[in-house]
Amino acid sequence: MGELRGGAWVVVDSQINSDHIEMYADRTAKGNVLEPEGMIEIKFRTKELLDCMGRLDQQLIDLRAELQEARNSGNYGTHESLQQQIKAREKQLLPVYIQIATKFAELHDSSLRMAAKGVIKEVVDWGRSRTYFYRRLCRRVAEFSMVKIIKDASGDQLSHKYSLELMRTWFLSSSVASSREAAWMDDEAFFAWKEDSETMKKSYRNCGSRRISNEAFVDIEQQKKGNTSKGGGGGNKKWLTIERTKSGKATTE
Repeated sequence: MGELRGGAWVVVDSQINSDHIEMYADRTAKGNVLEPEGMIEIKFRTKELLDCMGRLDQQLIDLRAELQEARNSGNYGTHESLQQQIKAREKQLLPVYIQIATKFAELHDSSLRMAAKGVIKEVVDWGRSRTYFYRRLCRRVAEFSMVKIIKDASGDQLSHKYSLELMRTWFLSSSVASSREAAWMDDEAFFAWKEDSETMKKSYRNCGSRRISNEAFVDIEQQKKGNTSKGGGGGNKKWLTIERTKSGKATTE
């Protein structure tokens, strides 16, 4: 809960390290780098505010129409009076329009707007923040632990992002999720799935089989290159192939 202030030196971006950083904000928090008053001085200056008044305020529209008629008819007696009335009306409305513009600029940096733009992951009310972040931390620690196991099982051939996506695919295909995308955000469902040891063992075995298959393929390709470089005849070359049996074991010939 707070406000970010500063200039170009302020950099708060979860994309800098998206695997490890998540950003949240309280409902009352603000992310405006510039204060709203400073923002409207740049984006919505007095000239733009006066133009806006001229389009929206009926009294100003009528006064300007009368002023134009006085100019066309050459009636300069009322010309000065109408100009003074227009300026008085603009002076009266300007504080109100500045207040509205300031509020409008404020709304662009509210926590709900940041969530809608994807700057933060979620809006978390202060009252439930302790419980929420405890559960979220447990979930992230569990995810990192599983990602490490997946990467180790695959021979460290998978990236963190791919391992996490693979884990998500396993979860959605399980009976706990029943292919419901929303279930992935349910921490209780996630831990129920994670505690199912048989399911996890099967998933990890798949990673191990993939690793063995990849290592065998690389080894066979190296043997092919070695036999070719020796210059032996075509009948003397020993070509190796790898096949996957139904049991998932690799065989060579």
